[in-house]
Amino acid sequence: MPTFSDKTIRTSAPWRWRRLFTSGLLLSFAAAVAALGASCGSGGAEAPCTSVYAGKCGGTCSNDLACPAGLYCGLSGTCTADCASGAAQCPAGQSCSPRGQCVTGGGAGGGGGEDFIDGGFVGAGGSTGSGTDGCADVVVKFEKQIPTVMLLIDQSGSMTTSFGNGNRWDVLYDTLMDPGSGVVKALEKDVRFGLALYTSNNGSAGGACPMLTKVPIALNNHGAIDAIYGPAKPAGETPTGESIAAVTKDLEAYDEVGPKIIVLATDGEPDTCAEPNPQNGQDESIAAAQASFGKDVRTFVISVGNEVSLGHLQDMANAGAGLPVGGADKAPYYQALTQLALIDAFNSIINGVRSCVLKLNGTVDEQSAQAGNVVLDGMKLGYKDPNGWQLNSPDEMELLGTACEAIKSGDHQLSVTFPCGIVVPK
Repeated sequence: MPTFSDKTIRTSAPWRWRRLFTSGLLLSFAAAVAALGASCGSGGAEAPCTSVYAGKCGGTCSNDLACPAGLYCGLSGTCTADCASGAAQCPAGQSCSPRGQCVTGGGAGGGGGEDFIDGGFVGAGGSTGSGTDGCADVVVKFEKQIPTVMLLIDQSGSMTTSFGNGNRWDVLYDTLMDPGSGVVKALEKDVRFGLALYTSNNGSAGGACPMLTKVPIALNNHGAIDAIYGPAKPAGETPTGESIAAVTKDLEAYDEVGPKIIVLATDGEPDTCAEPNPQNGQDESIAAAQASFGKDVRTFVISVGNEVSLGHLQDMANAGAGLPVGGADKAPYYQALTQLALIDAFNSIINGVRSCVLKLNGTVDEQSAQAGNVVLDGMKLGYKDPNGWQLNSPDEMELLGTACEAIKSGDHQLSVTFPCGIVVPK
């Protein structure tokens, strides 16, 4: 079962957007299940299952409540006991719970929590002390999913057109790169950003096409992107379709978990490498976005100004989302006529792809999942509630509705408690 926290189940763990998880790898599950796997009866007395509980051990179980009194549900999914009055006792430093399990101390174990990014926590695991039935609870860790965002920026000459208090190129640059308020600076710890400025010099007739100035994808990438983007200037044409195809290859080759998207910011209708004028590359751009979606890369389009037709924006949005072009379903597109609208567009797109799904390094008994106690900012979330949480599969949890929206921004406290016997580590 997923825990948003790396801490012990009874302790809130910080769910923060402002820091990155350590590496995105699942950490060892051993600490979290140590209490479950202990065989802690002393060797000097007869084992409980062959003495006081003879004939009662061995039954199939999914949690402790499925076992007779005095027994707990072991990792093998059968009822057992480590200790009992009149039989084997626990070693020094441990005590026998009412469920016959040797547990260490009574306080909460665990470790420091890590921060949240796009779908998960990673950190040290542990177990709590005795639960209501004397059984030790268990912490389950999960894998975060960080989105990968390729910023595909139109570098054509028309980007020098007036826009707000500057021109399209400069205002777009400030929206993304301003060190105090820019989108990339604000989210660089939470999102893997890459950059591709695209143009051509009279299409294929002028040499290589498309002409791409790229910065490799990485976390904490503001400085590297700014070093390339800052001094660049607009000039040339708009080979959008070929550029989408080129950066899709980069995203395909980037082997990291999490959603992959292209955010296309352009100010005009597309052309092609074969025919830089007139600007009749709409079909090629739509086909490129559709092909990218087929490779698990979604394309979002932002018009900087009003020179991209609304019909083409809608077609590109549908193609990028895997919807029929010209169909009844309409994917969102973004036409930004002010800098504030640009900021809103980027934030809406990037926050929208952050995942509320958590991949677990262990499995949860689905029939007992409702026993989990999931608390967000002090409020208990309901199991299978539209604004609560659900178990998608034995090793995957998802926050829903308003709970999902909440964790996509700001600092939040999330804790998850599951009784022992419900979780099995991988």
